[in-house]
Amino acid sequence: MKKSFLLCLLICCSAFAFGQWHIDEDFEGITTLPAGWITYDDGDGMTWRNLENASHAHSGTRFAFADNYFPNQNCDWLITPQLHIANGDSLKFYTRAWFDTENLQVYVSTTGNAISNFNTQILNLQGLGTTFQYASYNLSAYAGQNIYIGFKWQCVTYGIIVDDVKIGQPVIVTPELNLPESITFWQGETITVDFTPYIVATDINNIQLTWQTPEHISISATGLALTFSSDNWNGTENITFTLTDNITGLTATDTMQIIVHPIPTVDMALQTILSPGNMVFVNSAFNPTVTVKNNGQILWEDQLEIFFQVYNSQNVLVESVSSYFNPVLQPEATFEAVFPPLSISSEGVYTGTFQINISDNNPTNDTISCVFNVILRVNTGGPDAFGYRYIDSTAENGPDFNWIDISATGTSTIMYGVNAFNGDDNFSEPIPLGFNFPFYGISYSTAYVDINGEILLAPNTWYTEYPDNGWGNDGNMFNYMYPIPGYSAMPGLIAVYWDDLHCEQGTGDIYFQSFGEEPNRYCVIQWHNLRFHAGTGVSTLLDFEVILQENGEIIMQYNSTATGQTGANVPHDNGKSATVALQSADATMGICYLREIVQNNTYIGVEPAGNLLFNGLALRFYSGEDTQAPFITHSAPGNTFNQSPLITARILDLSELNNVTLHYNLGEGWNALEGMATGNGNYDFALPLLPTGHTFSYYFAAADVCGNSSTLPAGAPIEVFQFKILPSENTSVLLAYSGKQDYQNTELPVYIEQLNNANIAYDIYDWEEFAEYTIPNTYSTILAYACTGTASPATLYLSQKLMDFLNSGTIDNPKNLFFSSDGFAFSQSGTPNSHPMKQLLNGYFRTFAVSTGGGGGTNGLAGPDVFSYQSGTIMCTTYSPVGTIGTEYSVYANSPDCIFAYDEVPDWYADLVPYPEIGAMNAFVFEDGPVEGHAYLYHGVCATAVQTPIFRTFYFSFDFSQLNNPAQREELFADLMDWFEVYPTSINENELPIVQSKLQTNYPNPFNPATTIAFTLAKADKVEIVIYNLKGQKVKTLLSDNLLAGNHSIVWDGKDDKGKTLSSGIYLVKMKTGKTIDTRKITMLK
Repeated sequence: MKKSFLLCLLICCSAFAFGQWHIDEDFEGITTLPAGWITYDDGDGMTWRNLENASHAHSGTRFAFADNYFPNQNCDWLITPQLHIANGDSLKFYTRAWFDTENLQVYVSTTGNAISNFNTQILNLQGLGTTFQYASYNLSAYAGQNIYIGFKWQCVTYGIIVDDVKIGQPVIVTPELNLPESITFWQGETITVDFTPYIVATDINNIQLTWQTPEHISISATGLALTFSSDNWNGTENITFTLTDNITGLTATDTMQIIVHPIPTVDMALQTILSPGNMVFVNSAFNPTVTVKNNGQILWEDQLEIFFQVYNSQNVLVESVSSYFNPVLQPEATFEAVFPPLSISSEGVYTGTFQINISDNNPTNDTISCVFNVILRVNTGGPDAFGYRYIDSTAENGPDFNWIDISATGTSTIMYGVNAFNGDDNFSEPIPLGFNFPFYGISYSTAYVDINGEILLAPNTWYTEYPDNGWGNDGNMFNYMYPIPGYSAMPGLIAVYWDDLHCEQGTGDIYFQSFGEEPNRYCVIQWHNLRFHAGTGVSTLLDFEVILQENGEIIMQYNSTATGQTGANVPHDNGKSATVALQSADATMGICYLREIVQNNTYIGVEPAGNLLFNGLALRFYSGEDTQAPFITHSAPGNTFNQSPLITARILDLSELNNVTLHYNLGEGWNALEGMATGNGNYDFALPLLPTGHTFSYYFAAADVCGNSSTLPAGAPIEVFQFKILPSENTSVLLAYSGKQDYQNTELPVYIEQLNNANIAYDIYDWEEFAEYTIPNTYSTILAYACTGTASPATLYLSQKLMDFLNSGTIDNPKNLFFSSDGFAFSQSGTPNSHPMKQLLNGYFRTFAVSTGGGGGTNGLAGPDVFSYQSGTIMCTTYSPVGTIGTEYSVYANSPDCIFAYDEVPDWYADLVPYPEIGAMNAFVFEDGPVEGHAYLYHGVCATAVQTPIFRTFYFSFDFSQLNNPAQREELFADLMDWFEVYPTSINENELPIVQSKLQTNYPNPFNPATTIAFTLAKADKVEIVIYNLKGQKVKTLLSDNLLAGNHSIVWDGKDDKGKTLSSGIYLVKMKTGKTIDTRKITMLK
C-alpha cells in the first residue's frame, strides 16, 4: 500500500537522534520503589511504596502509591534520583486519586534531595479524580544542571497514584500508519476496529489520528478504536487517515477501502447472549438463551436449528446441545431462543458458543460466544451452634423470590423519632417490630437499623440516642473487622447487605412496615435506592430487604444488587465487599452466608467466593430439626470474700429446656443445684453458705426436650470451673490485682513469680471484679497495683478499702501496704480533698503529684510529651527501707508519675488519719534516662515510704514489671517482704485455679518483632500451638509437645517455619490439646 510522509520535516530528525529517557519507570518487575528513589514520611508510618493492583494501574499491574487514613494530616514526598538535564528534556507521568479527589504538587531542586531543598514548584495538580490525568513539564530551563524532582502529596481523602514516569526525551522514530487494505461490514450494522496495531510513533499516547470526511459512511473514535457504520447506503468508499506524532510533528498517511454490503435477503442473526451470564454455579441448572433477529428483508417462518457448545479453558468440548425453534419473524423482529436446562459439574472458566445451522446471505452473524465462570455456590449451610440454617433460591426447595415493595407505604427508619435526615453511617432510633421476634433464644420487640445494610436487635455501643451529640453518624461500615461469630461489638446482628452504603435524601430511604395477625405477623425492612459510599458513576441503585417473621424465620431478598460505580478502592457490586450473616447477642453463635476478607489492610475478596448476590436472589434463615445441644455461656468469677455468691449462666436452645443444673463440689463429692430462670436464657444459682479457705469446683449441665445435652466446661466433670472463698487458712498476704487495667496479664505473673520464689503464702483477689467487698482483718499485708490508675468507681472503692485496712492496724499487729501504679498519682490530681484516691495518696502514702508546668507531670523518665517506652534507671536513696542504697535499678517504662513526699500529713487530713505528724521518706529517685543520658525529672522522686506504729506503706510510681532486671526485681521484693516482716511459709493452693485449657492474651499485642503467647493446661496432655494467616494457611508450628498442667508461655518471633519474617497483619493462634481447641487473633506491626 502506498504511504506518504511530510518529508520536509525529516531534516529535523538529526536534532533528536540522541534523545533518551533518563527515567522510564512503570514500576513493573519489582516490589519496591526503584533504586535511588527516596521517600519522606510525616511520621504516620504510611509512605510512598510500590503497589500491585491491575485495576488501578495505568499500565501493567504496579504503580507508585501513598495512602493515609487521616485526611489533611499527611504530607509524603517521593523523590527521584539525581538527573542531568539536556535541552528538550521533559517530565511526563500519569496520576489519579485512589477514590474521590486528591491534589499533587511537583517540585524541582538543584541543590539536594532534602525537603528543604525543594523550593521551586513546577506543577500544581488540583482536584485529581479517579481517571488518570496525563501531566508534563518542559525541563529545558534546567539544561546542563543536575536536579531532583519531588512529588509532594498532602492527603485530602485517602490515596494517590503515580505511574509511567518518564524524564528526558524519547528516541525519535519515523511515524508509520500501516492499515489493512479494507474492512467489510453489512448495511445497518456497525464495526469497531482498533488502530493500535497499525501505528508506529515515538509515543503512542501522544499522537493524533484524523481522517478525511466520508461521503457515505459514519466514523467515530474512542481513543484509537474507530467505529464504522452505514444505515442507508452500501457500496465501497476509500478513506484516507492521517497520523500526527505530537512529539516530533511528523505525520504519516494511509488509505483504507471501506466495503459496505447491502442488506441480505435472508439473514437470521444471533444478536445477544442472555444466558449464561458472567457467572453460573456448579451443578446448578441454567437455560442457555440467545436473542435471534431477522436481519433480512423477507418474512422468516421456517424451522431454525441452533447449537450451543461449551468449551473449558483448555478448549476441550464439555457440553454440546441443539434445539429446534419455529419462530415467525418479520424483518427487524427478534425472539429469545431458550434451551432446556443445562448444568456444569466443575469450577472453571468456560466459553459458550451459539451457532445457527443455516445457510443465509450473511454467515458472519451466525455465531456468537461468551466467556463465563462456573463457581461453587454454597447455597445451603448450617446448623450453627444454636441451630440456624440457611438456604437460598438457587438450591432445590429453596425460597422463591417474592418481592414486597413498601417504599410507598412504609415508615422511614432514618426519620423515625428524629428531626433531620442523615443518610451516611447512621443507626436509627429503635423501631417497633410489632411483635416479639425470637432470635438466638431471646425475644426482641425493636431493632436498630443502619444505613450500611445491617440491623442490631440488642443494645449496643454504636447507637447514640437522639438528640445526643453524634446521633446522626453512629453507624458501622466496618463489616470486615472481626469474624462472625466473634464480632462482639455487633450484638444481635442481622447483616442483610452490610457494606459502606449511602442514602441520598429525596432519592432513597429505608422503610419498615409490619403485616399480618398473631401468630403469623411479619415485619419488612427495605433499603430502597441506596448507593455505595465510594465510587462514582451510578447507573442503578440498590434495593434489598429483610423480612422478620414472628416464628423466628428470616427472609432476605435482593431486588437490585449493583450500582455500576467505579473508582472505589475495592469492588462493591453484587456484595463483593459485603457481609451477609446472623450473630447472637453475646457474639458466641452465628452463621455466615457471605463475608468480606481483608488481610494486612488489603482486600482479598469474599468467602464463599460463589455466594455473591444477584438480582432476584432470596435467602432464608431458619431452624430445622433440633440436633444441637443447649449452648451454655458463663463468665467464671474469681476468688471472692463472699461466702454466699450468686452464680449465673446463660443457656440458649432451639427447643424447650428439660433441666438446667449446676453441679458443685467442696471436696466431699458432687451436689446438684437447679437453676432459676430470670429471662432471656439467663439462670441464677443461689449457693449455700460456703466455708472460707475452700476451693469451690463446679460445672453446668443442661438438656432439652429433644434429648440434646451439654455441659460447660465440655470436659466436665474432669474439667471444671473453680474459685476460692477467701481468706485461706494461715495466709496473711493478699495480692490485690487489677483484672481490667491489667487486661494483658502483664503484672500478675510478675507478682506470682516473686511470691512463689520467696515461698510466701498468699491469696489472690481481683479488686475490679466485684462492686462491693470487705477485706478480712486476717491479712497483715496487701500488695496492690493499678496499671493505669484510672479514677474509676472500682479504684475509688479500692482506695477506701485500703484506708480502712490501714486504719485497722495496731501497734501489736501493724498493717502493710505496697501500691504500684504509673498513673494513680496523676489521676487524682485536681480532685477535691474528699476524693478517696486523693485521701489515700496524701493522707496514707503522704505523697502528692503536681502538674507538668510545676516540675512534675506524667512521665518523669522521658518527659510529658513522650508516650513510648524508654529505658533508664532509678536510684535507691539513703532513706529507703528497701533496696541497696546508692544502687541504680534498671527500668523500662512509658509513663511513671513524678511524685513528691509530704513531711507530714496536710492539714485538711490531719484529723482523719493516724499519726499525721509522720511524713514520707523519699525512697527512690529518677536517675538515667533518654534526656542527654538523664531522666527528664533528674533526681525527682518516684517512690515513697511511710512507717507509723500501726502501718507501713510503700508507693511506687512504676508498674512493678517495669523493673526489667529480674535479679534486681527479686532483690527489691525480698527487701520489701523483710521490711513488712513477712516470712516464708509453705505454699498451699495459692495460684489462681486452672479451670480449663485455653490461650491467654499475648503480650505485647500488637507486637514487633516478637510476642509472648501465654496458655494454661487444666491437665497434663499433648499440646499443639500453630500460627495461621487469615486465609487459613499454616505459617508456623510453635509447639508440639507433652506438657504438665499449669501456666505456660512461648515466644513467637514473627517468622514462619522457613525462618522468613512475615508481613504485617492479623494472624490466628490455634491451640489444640485433647478435645479442646482455642483460637485467638494477634496483630503484627512493622
